[in-house]
Amino acid sequence: MVKDTSPENQPSQTLAKGLHILGAFSPQQQTWGIRELARELDMNPATVMRLVTTLESAGYLTQEPETQRYALGPIVMKLASLYLHHNPLPEYARRIFESYSERFEYNFYLGTLSGYQVIYLAVLDGRGRIKVVVETGGSTGLHTTALGKVLLAFQTDEFIQGFIERSGLHPYNDNSITSAKLLWAQVREIRRTGIAVNNGEHFDDISAIAAPVFGRQGQVIAGVSLAYPRYLVADPAAYQAQIAPLLREVAEQVNAYTATHA
Repeated sequence: MVKDTSPENQPSQTLAKGLHILGAFSPQQQTWGIRELARELDMNPATVMRLVTTLESAGYLTQEPETQRYALGPIVMKLASLYLHHNPLPEYARRIFESYSERFEYNFYLGTLSGYQVIYLAVLDGRGRIKVVVETGGSTGLHTTALGKVLLAFQTDEFIQGFIERSGLHPYNDNSITSAKLLWAQVREIRRTGIAVNNGEHFDDISAIAAPVFGRQGQVIAGVSLAYPRYLVADPAAYQAQIAPLLREVAEQVNAYTATHA
């Protein structure tokens, strides 16, 4: 079932708005001013100020003395630490990635679905010439990344249609999928093969392939992906076919863990 995460449709609108504020922080946007944040979230500045002040007093936000802008506070680190203690999958996956780093010199990712976003749970930067700043806890879209597409494909048709209607298939560059018909065609292919691909659809210079990770009940709970510099590959289809067996091997290793722990 598609979950409506808009604050106005939640049982506690005040709490939902506060969580909406926390969700606005990202590796790309680590600080906010009040009016800037209000515009981003389409909220009243006075409401944002009241909620931000409350979050600051509870330790979820902190104000920088010099700029008067707000950043995430120390309580967030405590919650992140508790999450990792409760869910050891990210650390386990990272160890698996490290064991394969001699066989694939670029980046490894583990991500999961949160609403209509991918949240990165584990990242291993490769030794090769790929420099994409993706940090644990960062998020990205669903229809423009291999990891996003493999997670999207194994949701219900109702969830996928809800995502299409809400997102409008926002383009990140000229390669991004903007056609619902094309996205549905890719969803059917991913469900058939168990592999999703991204050919420079989010970042122009980065391509990737991804595979699902299953929980004990057979549901897709995460995905793993291998990303590489697009400009170094002359024949994308041939290269993806070449590294697909490695991706499946990595995914199988992660699945061996989740079969008994997730």
